[in-house]
Amino acid sequence: MHLVRWIAPSLIMLATPTLVVAQDAQPALVSRDLGGGVQARLIDISLGVLTAVGTSTAEVEGESSNEAIESLQGGAHDPNRRGFTFQQAEITMTGAVDPYFKAEGHFIISDEGFELEEAFALTTSLPADLQLKAGFFFTEFGRINPIHPHGWAWQDQPVIASRLMGGEGTRGPGVRVSWLTPLPWYSALLVGMQNADHETMVSFRGEAGGHRGEEEEGPETTIGGRPADEELDIHSLADFLYLARWENAADFDRITTKAGVSALFGPNRSGGDGETLIYGADLALKWTAPNAVQGYPFVLIEVEAMKRDYDAADGEFDPDATVIGDEVALPDDSLEDFGFYAQGLWGFTRGWAVGLRYDYAAANGDSFSVDDAAFIDPETDEARGDRHRLSPLVSWNPTHFSRIRLQYNYDRADHLVDDEAHSVWLGCEFLIGAHPAHRF
Repeated sequence: MHLVRWIAPSLIMLATPTLVVAQDAQPALVSRDLGGGVQARLIDISLGVLTAVGTSTAEVEGESSNEAIESLQGGAHDPNRRGFTFQQAEITMTGAVDPYFKAEGHFIISDEGFELEEAFALTTSLPADLQLKAGFFFTEFGRINPIHPHGWAWQDQPVIASRLMGGEGTRGPGVRVSWLTPLPWYSALLVGMQNADHETMVSFRGEAGGHRGEEEEGPETTIGGRPADEELDIHSLADFLYLARWENAADFDRITTKAGVSALFGPNRSGGDGETLIYGADLALKWTAPNAVQGYPFVLIEVEAMKRDYDAADGEFDPDATVIGDEVALPDDSLEDFGFYAQGLWGFTRGWAVGLRYDYAAANGDSFSVDDAAFIDPETDEARGDRHRLSPLVSWNPTHFSRIRLQYNYDRADHLVDDEAHSVWLGCEFLIGAHPAHRF
């Protein structure tokens, strides 16, 4: 709360773009020269709020109704309870630092408290079509992970993204370099390096449960239920997370196409020489009508697939530290998790769109139950069992600053009492302040 009280007056002062006349005493941190000795120091600021109301038939043996819903809604900012869900309020600040850098800051307020989502700087004038990004940011893997929840077409995170990227999205401190290639279409290569131990790095050295994992009792576990190693120190370059991505975009008459392939590699929390490799591909196609008004009508099709190879190191688990010789051996193993989502959105008239999304996720390799001190089939693991989801959507944007969405989820999962669940979510979103550019 002290941080909120401190930052609020500062945000009010920064909310309005300021025109200043260049003087010797005037700081040089400006965004552009307007000519005639007049310079603009621009800082855009906005507040975006996501909230939802809904219900679900989800039931899991031994869990409350809200815990059962959370087992399906893996995103940290998904609608996840019967009744109202305050998903988040996001404060965003963007602006030019000086002629060489621009910067962004994103801050989240939710039921969990106040947290930093992103804060980074981007270079604007490096030679050879290079760009450097430094700070705290979303890892630019695939299509969905770098996008903030208010930028999603659907109200919840795709199932496979929740599993592999984590409910908060994989992010952390580091650097990223991109190179715009000289090909005749947009084609860029990205390489990045980040700390692998931020809590959101669930597939690496982060917390497999994210914020919700902190509420669970018993020994801390990682992917596949294996006991987590507490040794997270950085000893060498092998202890970092590495990104490689190649992304492309091209226009064909009324159709815009984007495609990319990505890979992430780094150490995981199983201990020893445990390592994780995640790789995937994504494709987006958008058709806009020749007579489009404010971008409508349009058809947008998006597909993203990803796979995780989690090489768990060998070790042992002692269910009762007071009994010598009661340890359970944990041999090294490769746990595979994979899946995809495919979604289509049709904007049939200005402000209105309907869509359909299909999610699939599955796994190979036994999980481990610390409660039973034994290996279990991944089908009995809520975080790794087979999942199918079908999600129709109706979306209405009265203006660029508000959106109302009605979404139905049909889920199939073996850990549910009836192997299926029906959920309905009515979401409301509004924005005050600077409106960000629409991302495609």
